Amino acid sequence: MVDYSIWALECSHLPDYPDSALIYGATQGARMLPFCYWILQGEGHIALIDTGFNDDEFCQGMIDAYGILGFSRPEKILARIGVRPEDVDTIIITHHHWDHISGLQYFPNANVYIQRREVDNWMAKWGTPTRQRWLAHGLDPETAADLARIGGEGRLRLVDGVADVLPGVQVHPAFDTHTAGSQYIVVQAGDGGDPWVFTGDAAYTYDNIGGPDGDGPMVPIGLGQGNQECCVRIADEMLTTAGNNIGRVIPSHEVRIWDRFPSKVYDDGLHVAELALAPNTPSRIGR
Repeated sequence: MVDYSIWALECSHLPDYPDSALIYGATQGARMLPFCYWILQGEGHIALIDTGFNDDEFCQGMIDAYGILGFSRPEKILARIGVRPEDVDTIIITHHHWDHISGLQYFPNANVYIQRREVDNWMAKWGTPTRQRWLAHGLDPETAADLARIGGEGRLRLVDGVADVLPGVQVHPAFDTHTAGSQYIVVQAGDGGDPWVFTGDAAYTYDNIGGPDGDGPMVPIGLGQGNQECCVRIADEMLTTAGNNIGRVIPSHEVRIWDRFPSKVYDDGLHVAELALAPNTPSRIGR
C-alpha cells in the first residue's frame, strides 16, 4: 500500500469568472476561479501536479488582461506546508496552457512528465497561419525554451498514454478534451479507499462531472480546444476510476474544495486544503 499526504495550494484567483467558460451551455452566472497546484508527499518523493504560472512578461500580460488577483510565487505558497521548490522531485503537467505549465522555471530539480502528444500539439499550434491563431490562445511562448532546457538537463519525461510515474501514481490520457494531449492523474489512496483523480482542465468544476454529488448528467467544459463528446466520456471515465466517489475527484478550478476539505485561508486571501495525511504526518494547517 502506498501513502501520500495531499495538499491543494492556491497561488492566485480570479473573481467573477463567467460560468459560460466553465460549463457548456451556461448562459448566466459567475464564480471565483482559483488557480492551484497539488502536492503529493510520501514514498520518498515530493511531487507536484501542475506548476501554476510566473510573473514574467507574457504571464503578467495575462494576469492584467483577466484581472487575476493575489499571485504569489511557489517559495511563498509551498512554505505554507513546509516545502521548498527545490525539494520537488517530480512534476506532472496536465496540459500546456500557461496557468498550468509556466511555473516550471521555479523547480530546478524535478523530473517533468507530460504527454508527448501535448508537446507535439504545442509545436503545431505555433506553426499555424495567422487566421488560425486562436489555436495558440493560452500558450506561453517560453514553454518551448523551458521544455528544451529541462530536456537538456535530462529531466523531461515524454509519455505516451497510460504511464506509471511514481509508486501508486499513474497518468491517463484525456486526449482531445480541453487540449489534444491532456492527461489526468490517478493516485492510489493510502487508506485503502477509492483512488484520487486529478482532472486537469478536462473538468474545471464538479458541474462537469455530474455536479457536487456526482449523480447528475455530465456536462462538457465551456472552453475547450477538443471534442465535447470526448469531454463527457473522459468525465465519466474519471468518475468511474474514482469508484464513482465524487469526493475523490479533484477538478482543476473548483472553488468548493475549500469547503469540502479541511482548509485554511491566509491573510492574502489564498487557501490551502489538506486532502489526505499519510500516517504519522502532522497537519500543516493546524487541524
